[in-house]
Amino acid sequence: MRQFRANQVRPLARSLVSRLNKLRRGPETSQWRTVLAVVAPGALLAAMIWAWDRSGLTADDLRWKPVLALMVITSPLSFLLKAAEFSVAAQIAGHRPSRRLAAETAVLSSVANLAPLPGSLLVTVQTLAERGSSYGRALTASAIPGIAWLGITAGIGGVAIASRGSLGLGVLASITGVVVLGAAAAAFVRTVPASRRVSLAAATLTVELGWLAISATRFTLAAAAVGVSLTPAQALSFSVAGALTVAIGFVPGGLGVREALIAGLSPLVGLPVDVGVLMGAIDRVVWLGALAIAGTVMLAARRYRTAETNSANGSE
Repeated sequence: MRQFRANQVRPLARSLVSRLNKLRRGPETSQWRTVLAVVAPGALLAAMIWAWDRSGLTADDLRWKPVLALMVITSPLSFLLKAAEFSVAAQIAGHRPSRRLAAETAVLSSVANLAPLPGSLLVTVQTLAERGSSYGRALTASAIPGIAWLGITAGIGGVAIASRGSLGLGVLASITGVVVLGAAAAAFVRTVPASRRVSLAAATLTVELGWLAISATRFTLAAAAVGVSLTPAQALSFSVAGALTVAIGFVPGGLGVREALIAGLSPLVGLPVDVGVLMGAIDRVVWLGALAIAGTVMLAARRYRTAETNSANGSE
């Protein structure tokens, strides 16, 4: 019976990935993406203007050191965590990727998140499939770290929200997080051999807790840029917005949706709505800038390696 089920899962997973890729590239998705590419940034810009006016801030009130820290400290750390997450997924699938492959996949999957549908997941699945994994195993291995992150973020973020006074929402988020984390654990046990479970479980938890920590740090720095000090509980609460954005997944990069969720959470954790909008927008702009730089560096490195290879072949 197990063999039968495995034989059924593999073509199903391959078909799912194929259909998602076709859907992403299809004309209807392209039209939808074009509409979102205009509406989402426009709505976000309008919200930023409203929030800036409401806050009464001036350009002189902005603090640039936290913005610089977002760019040169937390953004590189985010890429490192993304690479580490891919490495964990690859090891779950039975591979040991090189650091270069992990770094390039981190950048490519981050860029893919700017498109509708689970772009990051598709990039990871395709990368593992190209290295010999079945689509079923690649899909499961790629999903486990992400599901674990959703569970950890919702669970811990829910406790933080409850501690700030929104008990009902916090308890709901925490219960959801426990259920999601349990689903990740069940998939992990079914996929990973017993001899490797402890080490890979520790690696997965370390990476995903790192994501939660870096997310809270990014919110803390973004708030500091507009002169607001967040408590650890507030910063962890806002991390739930990022998890919900990924779960929604139909807007490119969650553009506008993430900021709206942050704004909606703000009054529940003791912050004005306009501060939430500005905080989310600052983090967004800095991350997009870091992503552009990382993409440019990756392309330049690839061209350099290609030129070196062609030169070496020509000299022979």
